Amino acid sequence: MDLLRMENVGFKYVGCSSPVLEDISFKVKRGDFLVVIGASGSGKSTLLRLLKRELVTNGETSGKIYFEDRLISDLSDQEAASKIGYVMQDPEAQIVTDKVWSELAFGLENIGVPRDVIRSRIGEMANYFGIHNWYQKDVADLSGGQKQLLNLASILVMQPEIVVLDEPTAQLDPIASLDFLRTLQRINTELNTTIIMAEHYLEEVFGMADNIMIINEGTTELYSSPLEAANLLLKDEKRAESLPSPIRLHHLFENKEKIPFTISDGIQMMTSQFGQQEIMKQPVEQKSNDKPKKTIISLKHVSFKYGRLESDILHDVTLDIYEGEIFSILGGNGAGKSTLMKVMSGLALPYQGKVTINGKKVKPKSKHVVYGHEVVYLPQQPLSMFVKESVKADYESFLKTMGYTNIEESINGIADWFNISHLLEQHPYDLSGGELQLVALGKILLLDPDIIFLDEPTKGVDTQNKNKIAQLLKEFSDKGKTVIIVTHDVDFSAKLSSRCGLFFDRQMISISDPVTFFSNNYFYTTPVNKMVKTYLPKVVTFDQAKGSWLVIKKREDCNE
Repeated sequence: MDLLRMENVGFKYVGCSSPVLEDISFKVKRGDFLVVIGASGSGKSTLLRLLKRELVTNGETSGKIYFEDRLISDLSDQEAASKIGYVMQDPEAQIVTDKVWSELAFGLENIGVPRDVIRSRIGEMANYFGIHNWYQKDVADLSGGQKQLLNLASILVMQPEIVVLDEPTAQLDPIASLDFLRTLQRINTELNTTIIMAEHYLEEVFGMADNIMIINEGTTELYSSPLEAANLLLKDEKRAESLPSPIRLHHLFENKEKIPFTISDGIQMMTSQFGQQEIMKQPVEQKSNDKPKKTIISLKHVSFKYGRLESDILHDVTLDIYEGEIFSILGGNGAGKSTLMKVMSGLALPYQGKVTINGKKVKPKSKHVVYGHEVVYLPQQPLSMFVKESVKADYESFLKTMGYTNIEESINGIADWFNISHLLEQHPYDLSGGELQLVALGKILLLDPDIIFLDEPTKGVDTQNKNKIAQLLKEFSDKGKTVIIVTHDVDFSAKLSSRCGLFFDRQMISISDPVTFFSNNYFYTTPVNKMVKTYLPKVVTFDQAKGSWLVIKKREDCNE
C-alpha cells in the first residue's frame, strides 16, 4: 500500500491567473526518501505545503491527496499534526518557545499526550540527537545548525510517518549541513521514516534518495531513480550544473565505470581514472593583479558586543577591503559573521577600534555614508525589506523615496536581468524562498551602489540564478564597485571571490585568494576539491577541473 498518493493535483494562488501547480501525480511508499528538485519558483514549496494542510496558503486546490488511502482533508487534527511532520527552511521561523526542553515538549502537549509519556519520548529523542548536552539551554543561545536539529527532533518526537522538509540546510554552514543530512539519513534507514525533501544543493542528498522528482514550471517532468534523473539533466549543459560534482566529473572525464553519486564514490572514480600517477601541477593559471589597491573599508582593532555585560562577538578585528574586490566571509553558524558585516557597513558601532568607509570614520548618524546611493545591505531575512502589497509597488515606493525619476526604466531593467518580471505583481509573502531572494537583491541593486553588503544572497536560489547573480556581481566588481558577502555556499564563493576569509574565535583568519583558501582546507572546501585534491590539489571549481582536464588530454595526445 502507498503511504502517500497525489492524483492530478493543481494549485492556483488567489489573484493569479495561472496555476503554480498543474496535474501533479505521484506515489510514495513507506520508508522512501524522495528529493524534489526544480528551478526557483517552479512550485516545489507550494507542493510540499499541500502535504501539510495547516500550511496551505489561500488559493484553489484541485485533485486529490491521499495519506494511507484516506484523503488528507479527512484526517483528524491530531492525526494531521502528528503523522505528517514539516521542517521549514528558516530554523528560527518554526521555533515557538524559549527553552530547548520546552520546544521538544510543545507538540506533544498540544495533542494531549500524557506527561509521563512526554518525558519518556523527549528523553529518548534528546539522547538520539545528542541534545541532552544542551537540553536546558535557551533557544536563543543555539547555533543555526542546533536550531534546525531541534526543529527536526521536535517533529520526530511526535513519531510521524512522513517528514517533509523544505530546503532545510539552506541556512546551515557546510559542517552543520552535513551533520543534519546524515542524521536525516539515519532516521530514514533506522526508523523507516519516509522523507520528502525539496532541495537545490544536491551534493549530499542525491545519493541518499530512492527517487528524484523534477518539477518544471508546475508540472512533473520526471519521477524516477537518481540515475534516470542524472541522465536527463546531463542532456542539457545548463541544467547539468545543478547535479552533484561526482556526476559532473564522471561525465567530464568520460569515465566508463558506474556513475558516482557521493564524494566517496567520486574519490574512488579519481583513483580509477588516474591510478598511481604522480601529483599533477595545477595547469590553470591564476590571474595576478599587481595594481595598487585602494582601501574602501578598513577595520582597525575593532571589538563589538551587544550588551555591556555580554561577551565580545568581535575582538580586536583588523581588516582591509579593497576597491573592486569581491570578499567572501565564511564560518560556522553563530560565529558572528553577520555581526561583522553590520559593523563593517556602519549599521552597528563598535565599542572599541575604528571603522572607516572611503577614508572617513563611521560615527553615529554618519552623514558621509549615503546608505542606498553609495552603500546597500541585503539582510539574511529579505522579507523584512518589503512593506507594500506587491513587489513592483515596493520597488516604486523605494525609488521615489530615494529621489529617482526614471522609475519604470530602472524597474524594467532589473526585472529583465533577473528574469523576475512575472513576480512584480505578486505579494512578497507569496514568493518562494529563492524568488524572494532574487527580488530582494534586485531591490538593492536598483540604485547602482558603490559598496554592496550581501548576507547569504544565494539562500534558496537555484544554480542557474546563482550563476546569473555571480555574473552580475562580477560586472559590478569590474566597474570598481566593492562586494562583501557572508555565505555558506562554498561553490559560489570559490567561483566568484577575489579573496576569502574564515571568521573564527571572534576574528578573521586565513584570508587569501579562493584557490589557496579552499585547497588548504579539508572541511571548508568545495566538493570538487575534495575529490581531485590528490591529483589536482589547486583545483577548487568545476571550471578549473574542466580546464585542467583539457590540458591533461592534450598532453596525453602529444605523448601518443
